[in-house]
Amino acid sequence: MEKAQFTVQQGWPEHHRKTVAALYEQAFGQKFRLAVPNQQQRIALLAQFFKPEYALSVIDQGCLVAVAGFQTPKAGFTSGIGWQGLVDLLGYVKGAWAALVFSLFERKPSQHTMVMDGIAVAEEYRGKGLGSMLLDGIIHQAQEQGFSKVRLDVIDSNPRAKKLYLAKGFKQVKREYYPYLNWLLGFSGSSTLEYSIHPQLSQLQGANLKAKSMPQKPAMYSTYAKEYDVAIQDNIYNAHYERPSLQAMLGEMAGKTVLDLGCGSGVYAEYLLAKGAKVTAIDSSSEMVALVKQKLATQLKVYQQDLASGLPEEADASYDLVICPLMLHYLQDLNPLFADVKRVLKVGGSFVFSTHHPMVDIEASPSGNYFATERVTEMWDTVGKPVEVSFYRRPLSALIAALTQNGMVIAELNEGRPSETLKTISPEHYQRLSEHPQFLFIKALA
Repeated sequence: MEKAQFTVQQGWPEHHRKTVAALYEQAFGQKFRLAVPNQQQRIALLAQFFKPEYALSVIDQGCLVAVAGFQTPKAGFTSGIGWQGLVDLLGYVKGAWAALVFSLFERKPSQHTMVMDGIAVAEEYRGKGLGSMLLDGIIHQAQEQGFSKVRLDVIDSNPRAKKLYLAKGFKQVKREYYPYLNWLLGFSGSSTLEYSIHPQLSQLQGANLKAKSMPQKPAMYSTYAKEYDVAIQDNIYNAHYERPSLQAMLGEMAGKTVLDLGCGSGVYAEYLLAKGAKVTAIDSSSEMVALVKQKLATQLKVYQQDLASGLPEEADASYDLVICPLMLHYLQDLNPLFADVKRVLKVGGSFVFSTHHPMVDIEASPSGNYFATERVTEMWDTVGKPVEVSFYRRPLSALIAALTQNGMVIAELNEGRPSETLKTISPEHYQRLSEHPQFLFIKALA
């Protein structure tokens, strides 16, 4: 469970509203200057009327750096920009004129077609693949909502964007020329492109929507289990930040009984065995368990178990150490597991775990309320392609309460340090992770 450098999420925290407007103005202000000539007025108008629930965004280190909007028959990213709002903001004459100009660029979605409302990426973040990630996210949104097509328009003066769309599988369905408006709009033509979603895939996504209340196994750790195993062997966030930070808290392993919760593909299990520990490993993903059995079958006990329901197969006071690397944020309620961790630990035994840093995840909060425990869905690029991952963010106080209420005492808490090797591999990431921690590491005693 690595959290990649860039992730795509739906909407954005409210305090980013003006940043979104400035990004959109930077990308598309040329089209709208005829409607609202004053740039500051345009930004203020956009900030007021954007609907974040119809957008995807990328937030890096607390800064919103890219955004993409979409429209459905119900509403859309820019659908708040209506006649009455423009008149109220600009006055009757200017507002009516602005409404008329905006209508020239309006593209209506249909029952079967979602319309993409443009991608805007901060200048210093261009060329890093964010546009591609956002486009994949829009297509995924369309699939989730049962649309069979995604439609967009791209102007002739933006060939780079058109190249991206065509590479993603969009097909040109219409071409419009208006050279007589070039002096007015800054471009003389545009192309309408469409992406067709396979009907069977749309039906499958629609069926999945009905089961959203049921626990879902993340594709990252099932469909892409093998790719994930390869990715985390020597990557930045797992191999050079999370693992060295957690391993530094473990102490002597020789002869100890260790329970590895959320064992994934067995990277920690291999480490523990090499240090002389007797290991039992558990994961909710059958694909991950299969990988561990393939690598280490004769050296440890490994089995599949939904850890949200605790540890029903494990005996009381049977372990010296329980570890849980980057898994707890997938559980809505920590108490069943924490109660059983306390039960299976020997007196004085240790529970060592890592999880998302609560101050990092607040940027992805749907409510903006730090003290809420809530589900967050993002697109992660861990395996080389955007994959949807859902997890729960919670305040530090909720995490600590789950420990103390189940009879454990905190012995150590830190925010991790990147390995010295990372300084050579990527000085930029080394400095960022040294100054902006991504994970939280806790050692508690039974």
